[in-house]
Amino acid sequence: MERAKRLILCLAAVWLLAGAVLTAAGARTERTADCGVKVEAAKRMGEWMDAVKEMKAQAGLGLTEEDLHGTGLMGAGYTLITTTLGDPAAKRTTCNPDMAALAAELLDQAGVRPGDTVGAGFSGSFPAMNLAVLAACQALDVKCVYIASVGASTYGANQPELTFPDMVCRLHQAGMLDRMPSLVTPGGDYDCGAEMDPELREQVLSRIRSYGVEIMEERDFQANLSDRMELYEAEGPIRCFIGVGGNISTLGLEDEDIPCGVIPPETIRNVSDRSGLLQRYNAQGLPVIHLLNIRRLVADYGLTFDPEQLLPPGESAIYFETVYPKWGAVLCLVGVAATTGLGFRRLRRED
Repeated sequence: MERAKRLILCLAAVWLLAGAVLTAAGARTERTADCGVKVEAAKRMGEWMDAVKEMKAQAGLGLTEEDLHGTGLMGAGYTLITTTLGDPAAKRTTCNPDMAALAAELLDQAGVRPGDTVGAGFSGSFPAMNLAVLAACQALDVKCVYIASVGASTYGANQPELTFPDMVCRLHQAGMLDRMPSLVTPGGDYDCGAEMDPELREQVLSRIRSYGVEIMEERDFQANLSDRMELYEAEGPIRCFIGVGGNISTLGLEDEDIPCGVIPPETIRNVSDRSGLLQRYNAQGLPVIHLLNIRRLVADYGLTFDPEQLLPPGESAIYFETVYPKWGAVLCLVGVAATTGLGFRRLRRED
């Protein structure tokens, strides 16, 4: 009797193995259902990158030595508005229109749909990633209420002649970007640019005011967060919060290990008076998207970190998915059910 039971279980295991093999053998790669939107987002970002590159040329800014692909979205090794050190390879990875397709994927995973409103906090450290989010929102017909900071880490948008707020304001003036920043802050220490050259900081902020954008210089951390959340509520309410870069209002005052990518609602539970908007919004029940650990982020979605060449939109892994045939699993389940059902029924009759 025991030998017969073991034989039945072995046959069921064989069916399971056969089903797995048949399913794997029948797998095929197909374009994702939203491939068209992703391509649109990537093309839009590419157009914006070309426009920013032209802005730099007009300002007399040449391409920096780390901008190996000639995108124009990488800044200098150091300037007087630089806030912290940054990894040039990570910055270079984001200077790729495919990052807009990735941003569209992340928004979809966060449950954001056409007609929704999202809030975003952009530092100047990853200007290309910021543009990727905005391009994805525009392609998805999603309203993005965003607050942009001037300060940037090394090789970010740290050139005083053309900061990230300058870029988006001028893209909007050119009719390419649908929204201006709702607010601009200096960024850096206390979100007030305390480590920047004071005279140069004021020159930059004065130029940004000339676009008609409000500048907030709120040193008190709690007041800063409160003002930001009130703005998102007034222009929202928001369906999701996106944080790009390391502004203290986004990450908080503690050195916390926050997962990258999409963080489902209420994943983060330990919130204190030192927590940033990512933690607070998530604890309140919103999905949040954290975009800072670029190496981990692209690995999770099959993209190349620091690629040797940039592929045209529509060719990289983010536009494709692996589809497995259902018949293999069905055949497996039928085989297992038949083997175990008939086998044990026969054993009961013999018993």
